Amino acid sequence: MTERPLRWLFFYDCIYPESLGGVEHRNYELARELGRIGHEVVLSGWADGPGAPHPNVRVEPVARASRRYLARGRRSGVEALTLASQVRRIALEGIDIVEAANIPYLHLPLLAGRCRRRRIPLLVTWHEHWGRYWREHRPPGPFSPGMWRFYALCEHWSARFGTQAVAVSRLTADRVSRVRDESVDVIPNGIPFERIRTLAAESDANAPPLVYAGRLIPEKRIDLLLDATARLAATETGRRLVAGGGALLRIIGGGPAEEDLRGHIERENLSGVVDFAGRLPENEDVWRAIAGAQVAVQPSAREGFGLFPLEAMAAGVPVVHCRSPNSAVSELVRDRREGWAVDPDAGELAALLERLLEAPAELAAASSSAVERAAGYDWRQVADKVIETGTELVRRERA
Repeated sequence: MTERPLRWLFFYDCIYPESLGGVEHRNYELARELGRIGHEVVLSGWADGPGAPHPNVRVEPVARASRRYLARGRRSGVEALTLASQVRRIALEGIDIVEAANIPYLHLPLLAGRCRRRRIPLLVTWHEHWGRYWREHRPPGPFSPGMWRFYALCEHWSARFGTQAVAVSRLTADRVSRVRDESVDVIPNGIPFERIRTLAAESDANAPPLVYAGRLIPEKRIDLLLDATARLAATETGRRLVAGGGALLRIIGGGPAEEDLRGHIERENLSGVVDFAGRLPENEDVWRAIAGAQVAVQPSAREGFGLFPLEAMAAGVPVVHCRSPNSAVSELVRDRREGWAVDPDAGELAALLERLLEAPAELAAASSSAVERAAGYDWRQVADKVIETGTELVRRERA
C-alpha cells in the first residue's frame, strides 16, 4: 500500500463495456480494484459520455468512438492518428501517474511529451510486440509491398517512449527489453478469481464438453478448431457424446470473422455439433458458460497473454492450446499440468481432445492444478504489483 492514494489516469482508445477487447477489460477491472483500495482512477479515451462505473473511478471521454470502428474491431492508420491528435484533450490536472497501453503506438510520443512537461510519470503496458509478425498480419500486396515494415518500424520506435515499460507476459517483456535495452518487468493481466469460482457453481451440467470464448478474428484460428471438431464428431467418442447430449463445442464471442465462421459451420454440416452462442451480455454469463465445459480450447496463433484460458482455469476447466511462437498461453498453461499443448493441426488436435474426453481422472487432476494456478492472478494481487510500480515512479519523479 502507498503512503497516500494515487490519482491514476488510464488512457486507451476504447473503454469497457462499449468495447469488449482485452485491454479495455483489463483497465476496467484494474480501475475497480484500485478504486476499492482508495485510489482515484480516470478512464480516458473514446466513450459516449462521462460516467462513474465504480467508487473512486470515473470515465472522462476525449471523443466518441465511431460505431463503424467498434463493429469492425480493427484499427486503421487513420484511427491511430486520430487518437494521437486527441492526446492534447486529456485533462492531466491533479494526476499523479498516467498508464497507457502500447497499442496503437502513435499516441505514445505525444503523451510522453505532455507527461514529461508536467513531470508526471508515464507507465506503458505492452500487451504484445509483433516484430516480423507484422508481415503475416499485413501481408505484402500489389499497392503496398512493404507496408508491414512501416508498421514494424512504428512499433519499434514507440517502444522507447514512457518513463517505464512493463509487459503482461515474459514473451512480450523480452521483446520490448531488447528494444529499450533495459530490463522490463512483467505485470500480468488478472481475473476476479472469487467471482468466477462462485459463478462456476452455477454452470450448466448439460453444456457441450468443449468451449471457446473470445474475439472472432482470423488469428484465433477458430476454423482449425471447427475442422478438429468435425473429425472428433466422426469418432466413436464423438458420436456417443452427440447422441447423449447434442453439441460437442460451444463458441462464445463476436467479431469480424463471425459471418465466415457461421458459413464454415453450414458448409461442413456442423450445426448439430457446434453451438454458436455468439456474444453473451455480461462477463458473468461467459464465466458460467465456460465453467460447464470439460475442456477449454484456445487454438490461437497470437496471444499476448491469454485471458480466456486463465478464466477457464479459474472455473476449473483445463485448457488445450496450440503451440505458436507468438503466443504467451504456455506461460499460463503448463503442458500436462493445467492443460496440454498441441501443434496447430486439426488431426492432432482432434486426437488429443478425443483422448482427454475419455480420461476423466486426468481431466480432474488438471482441473485442480488449474484452479490453484489461477488463484495467483486475482486482480488484488495484480493491483499490488501495479501500485508498487506506480508508487516508485512517482517517488522518483518527486525526489
